[in-house]
Amino acid sequence: MLKGKVAVVTGAGTGIGAAIVRLFAQQGCRVVLAGRRREPLEAIAREVDGIAVSTDVRSEAQVVRLFQACDRGFGRLDILVNNAGTGGPTVPIEAEDMTAWDDTFAVNVRGVALCIKHAVPLLKRQGGAIVNIASDAVLRPKAQRAAYAASKCAVVGLTQVVAQELGPVNIRVNTVVPGATRTEMLMEIFKARALQYGLSEEAVMQQAVQGTALGRIAEPEDIAAAALFLAADASRAITGTVLVADAGRR
Repeated sequence: MLKGKVAVVTGAGTGIGAAIVRLFAQQGCRVVLAGRRREPLEAIAREVDGIAVSTDVRSEAQVVRLFQACDRGFGRLDILVNNAGTGGPTVPIEAEDMTAWDDTFAVNVRGVALCIKHAVPLLKRQGGAIVNIASDAVLRPKAQRAAYAASKCAVVGLTQVVAQELGPVNIRVNTVVPGATRTEMLMEIFKARALQYGLSEEAVMQQAVQGTALGRIAEPEDIAAAALFLAADASRAITGTVLVADAGRR
């Protein structure tokens, strides 16, 4: 589905990002992997014969370097997947540490905007697709998760604005909204929630499972498949939309 195409994937070293990289590579795509932790990033890059670029998406200079590396290495860019994210604090709004709030927005919103900004000049050469990874927090926000929910809602708004801007130059922009997905970040959120409510982590997991029509949470590969659809020509008439992949959560 992606033969001959080149993608940049952020947050690519683990979880959903790693699953996206592997699936895209299986579908013929050459991949530039971005992330803050060099060791897992380079391991996945070796596996798929990709290019690993240590990148903190909060830094414009590092984002510029990322897309320069893509241009030097492959000479084009067809797909950007903005997957890098942070879970942010789990606290009541009255106890919100605004430094933690700002850092959540720096990764989850500023990072997405910076990557789009510097991907566009490459994508304009032949057109392409941008896939932003948000969260079902935009649909069903949880108490004490204000920074995370607000930042992911901002990603959806950014998607819709940029889709209108870039449609005339044949660049599509869409968002995947995952539900609970078995990643390191989710396990940390479940751990915090278990401590908050005096439950076991297994009990918190069961609550998440029971709320779904399919009776399970999503796997990283499920979200990768949704990203593949939005990145590929199969979705060539789709832009500015949200694809929910939440196992039918009620």
